[in-house]
Amino acid sequence: MNNPINHVPSDLLKLPVVLTPRAWQEAVHIENPQDVTVISKRLGDVVLEAYRELHLQPDSDLIHFGLYRLLPDGNSSDRVWLDLKLDRIESPPGVFYLYISLKEEMHTSCP
Repeated sequence: MNNPINHVPSDLLKLPVVLTPRAWQEAVHIENPQDVTVISKRLGDVVLEAYRELHLQPDSDLIHFGLYRLLPDGNSSDRVWLDLKLDRIESPPGVFYLYISLKEEMHTSCP
C-alpha cells in the first residue's frame, strides 16, 4: 500500500505540530493506559491523519478531517468518530506550524 505521507512535500513534514488541550484530551489522552505505547499510537494516528489531509489539500490553510478513535475513558472497545481541524498558521511572519483542534473550537493559536 502507498503511504500518503511519502507524497507530502518535505517542507510540510518539517513544520511543528501543536494540539489544543481539548484535542489532546479527546484524541490522544486515555485514562489508565496500560503503557505509553497506547498514547504514542493515538498521537501517531492523529498526526498521520493530518498529514494525509495535507497530501490531499496541500494548498489549504484550514482543513477539516477526523478519525475513529477509542473514547478517552477506555470503557468501550467501539471506535467513535472525532471531528478535527488543521490550521497552517504563520506566526511570526515566515514561521509556520500546524495547529490541530476540535472542529468546534474557536481559533486560538499559540503565542
